[in-house]
Amino acid sequence: MKKSTLLPLLILLFTIPVESALYRWVDASGKVYYGDRVPPKVAQNGHTKLNKNGTTKEKIESAKARKQKLLALKKEKERQKALKAAKKLEDLQEMQDTQLLSIFSSIEELKSVYHNKIEMAVSSIKVLKARHKKLSDKLEAVEARHERMVNPADKRKLGMKIEDMLDNLHIYQQAITENLIEKGDLKERFAKDLARYKEISEPEKL
Repeated sequence: MKKSTLLPLLILLFTIPVESALYRWVDASGKVYYGDRVPPKVAQNGHTKLNKNGTTKEKIESAKARKQKLLALKKEKERQKALKAAKKLEDLQEMQDTQLLSIFSSIEELKSVYHNKIEMAVSSIKVLKARHKKLSDKLEAVEARHERMVNPADKRKLGMKIEDMLDNLHIYQQAITENLIEKGDLKERFAKDLARYKEISEPEKL
């Protein structure tokens, strides 16, 4: 009679701590612990929340595992961002290729159009530089005359003319600079478009 009651009591005794525990954790050596609270020293190592009957309610990952997941999530976001950017560039290149092939029917036409544009820019620069030089020479003579003037009214009137000439010189210089930039851009676009046109229009040699 004593043996039959002792075994159930022992079983009940060993099951009570587990069933009444709220948490389960494992130390570095693999030993399992149960308790109503997780010690602060092991809280960051991960543990399991339990139901009243001792079954798993929620698994709390370790700080290391959470950090690894965050890093993995960050890397995946960066990968998706890179893929999206690459797709955008691919679509843009496809659109530019379509435009290039629709605008120029041959490499010769592409060369001719760009050469004409560059020559126009060169001609414009020459004209602007000539006008700038002519106005500069005229300004030099006017300034010399202005220095020799004695009459205040005439001197003031000529001074206003000098200011207008200086403004025009500035406009010419600005136009020259813009045309030089445009010429450089045209040459750069020409080299780029020519190389790309050859790449997409000429069949690969087997």
